[in-house]
Amino acid sequence: MAKSINSSTNFYKSTFPLLIIILFAGVFLRVFHYFNNRSLWEDEVFLASSLIRMNFTELATLPLDYQQRAPIGFLWLSKLGVFLFDKKELSLRLFPFICGILALFAFVPVARHFLKSKASFLAAIAVVALAPPLVYHAVELKQYGTEFLATVLCLLLYVRFNSTTAIGDLLLWGLGGAIILWFSFSSLFVLAGIGGAIGLTLLIKKEWKLLFLYLIPFSLWLVSFLVQYILFISRFPEEEWLVQFWRNRNAFMPLPPRSIQDLLWPFSQIYSLVKYPIGLTWHELDYNHDYNPIVRVLARMPFLPILTGLLGLWALFRNNKKQLLLLACPVMLALAASSLEFYPLRERLTVFLAPIFIIVIAKGIEDIYDRPISGLLKNLFLVFLLAAPLVNSAGQVINTDLFGDYKKSRQREAMQHLQEHYKTGDVVYVYWNNLPSFLYYQEAYDFRFKTIFGSDVRAISHDFDSYFQNLSGDFSKIKENKRLWYAFKPYNGLKIGDIENQPAWYYYKVNAFKKVYDKVSSLGSLQDSYPAGDVGTDIKLYLFDLHPDKH
Repeated sequence: MAKSINSSTNFYKSTFPLLIIILFAGVFLRVFHYFNNRSLWEDEVFLASSLIRMNFTELATLPLDYQQRAPIGFLWLSKLGVFLFDKKELSLRLFPFICGILALFAFVPVARHFLKSKASFLAAIAVVALAPPLVYHAVELKQYGTEFLATVLCLLLYVRFNSTTAIGDLLLWGLGGAIILWFSFSSLFVLAGIGGAIGLTLLIKKEWKLLFLYLIPFSLWLVSFLVQYILFISRFPEEEWLVQFWRNRNAFMPLPPRSIQDLLWPFSQIYSLVKYPIGLTWHELDYNHDYNPIVRVLARMPFLPILTGLLGLWALFRNNKKQLLLLACPVMLALAASSLEFYPLRERLTVFLAPIFIIVIAKGIEDIYDRPISGLLKNLFLVFLLAAPLVNSAGQVINTDLFGDYKKSRQREAMQHLQEHYKTGDVVYVYWNNLPSFLYYQEAYDFRFKTIFGSDVRAISHDFDSYFQNLSGDFSKIKENKRLWYAFKPYNGLKIGDIENQPAWYYYKVNAFKKVYDKVSSLGSLQDSYPAGDVGTDIKLYLFDLHPDKH
């Protein structure tokens, strides 16, 4: 034991300078983007609506606005920021921000346990510190960054308690996992995977006494999940519109596969995971241009991290099947849930698996550094692998518009522009697709405008002629005013609960928001717009003079 402690101490001493630099960079990125205080993206707004409107009891007992779901522990601690401070972005994001910082430091002992070489250890910490998706979710008002921390903590508990047989330690392990489940739904996959891997190993070895002892923490996890399921999860079954939404994005593993596309699903998923959430791809070409698919793949440069990950799996299979089973079981459980359409595996919903993927890739780095290859080549390989998150995160500090990619929002800035230029006699017409964001910012910042909230009459219309006829009540209210501010999202958009692309006349091969804009603009002459020019944004704000002939 003393030798092991001394070895670990020497390992940390030898890596300390670089480790501190990497951790400082990770903390800096999270602090910078937290205090840069970007506007809430629509998904954040959906959750913020409940957090600023409901009290703690209501958050635990009533359905959330916009059919949102989040673990009660996450909701309560996010609400605490609102309770202690205000309803604005920094208060709402305070708990996820703290989780993002904690995850960075909690991952250090986890990486030390699974990774033996200094290069692989530092590389794993660097990916967690620098990967743009992980930085983003550390300062986002959603539970995904907290789920990343939950997985790290589940692995940390394993590292701390997996070799103990003391009843007190096993109880602590059980209580730790039981608490984590109240902050992260996805931690069920991780804890069940860890329990399954340990149980299977002990069954094969026929170590019945140890298996019986380990039932102590496993049982506490199960009881904790069942209580949460009965009290909260079971009351809100999955909605068909949401299942259909993820089906359209191939987020469910097709089992059995019925086509070539189904057979290619795992490869497509691996390709996507390298970009999101691991953040090891180089450059994402924008979708405003019709780039050749091969050019898009080459710009991403996913080959190096994919090959490194495969090498890591092979190294684990050769040298440490116990660790391979432990890391594979949570992923396999998530895949099984995905095949049953219980859990979609796409983009933000895979963030909780990122610690596992990063460890596997780092095992590949470890294997490369164990080979008789030139030290220069090894170091060049590591530089090329880590250049992607480093360059992309640095670019997002230089140009914050890049942070979050399509999730960049300008809702607050638009509302502040409106507040600054609003005059008596003005009216604000908010199209239905921008209502949630407008309502949140109106409440959080106490904006006060004469407002017409646009009617959503898609369901009772059969084409755009009837649509505009059904909106005539809105338009007649607009005409009574001197000037019109028109606020809308510049894309067709969905409402929570909508079946995607329905009704077809509104969505199929048509630019619906452009048709509505043309109709609204016919009411007066354009005077102002925000943001100016052709800036990618989630809101457009236009000012029209409704009676220019009277001036």
